[in-house]
Amino acid sequence: MLEFKAVSEKAVRGAAVALVGGASLLGQTVSMAQDAGGNLSITTPVVVIVKVPTPWYAPRALVVSKMRDTIPEYESLPALSFKAFSFARESGDFGGIYLWRDRAAAQAWFSPAWHERVRQQRGNSASVRMFDAPLTIDNTPGGTPASANSQAVATLVELNTPPGVSRERLLQEFEAAAPAYRQIPGLLRKHFIITEAGGFGGIYLWRDDASARAWFNARWQEQVRAKYGQDARMEWFDTPILTPHREKGRS
Repeated sequence: MLEFKAVSEKAVRGAAVALVGGASLLGQTVSMAQDAGGNLSITTPVVVIVKVPTPWYAPRALVVSKMRDTIPEYESLPALSFKAFSFARESGDFGGIYLWRDRAAAQAWFSPAWHERVRQQRGNSASVRMFDAPLTIDNTPGGTPASANSQAVATLVELNTPPGVSRERLLQEFEAAAPAYRQIPGLLRKHFIITEAGGFGGIYLWRDDASARAWFNARWQEQVRAKYGQDARMEWFDTPILTPHREKGRS
């Protein structure tokens, strides 16, 4: 949970520089690149949540089987760091939770042609939501491993940003909060996110449902309400397949 303690403007600027440089962050971070003119530009990873209505005649076991057939395609996509194949619990929609190198890479994949192909093949339009993910932590040494039969679950948590809190301030608070999330039992990964509407939150990947429920309990809900004056918006996903990026030629 983010604290939003009072800090000086100088400290905020310093934290933003540290975040952009990636010197003190854990896991996948904001990176910097030079354009043709030698100017520095910020590249922020993005998480994309895709949902497609599951046909009424397709049992989940069949959908999972079809998902497994596509694993090699996603393992070697150079701009894709991680994908969790998913089922949204509330709607039953199938899809995935993707971590892309940057927004340009995500938009290139989820192109108009991709959307049309989904409509033609699935008979339904896909919902695609993109979130800036300036910081990702992975609590498994060597990275969360691939699994074609996972019991993991994911949770999307969204909150409105308090008035007067800038994006730079959010980045600072993400970094300050990261060590605490290293200590949570059963938490495999967390993407700290900033929404397109300017909100903030996280996308969590848990070892199992019990681990997620132990964290998101009534006390957690009360703390969120007391700290931010609002309830967190939450969405739950079953993630039966986990697919980290694999370099070509490596096992």
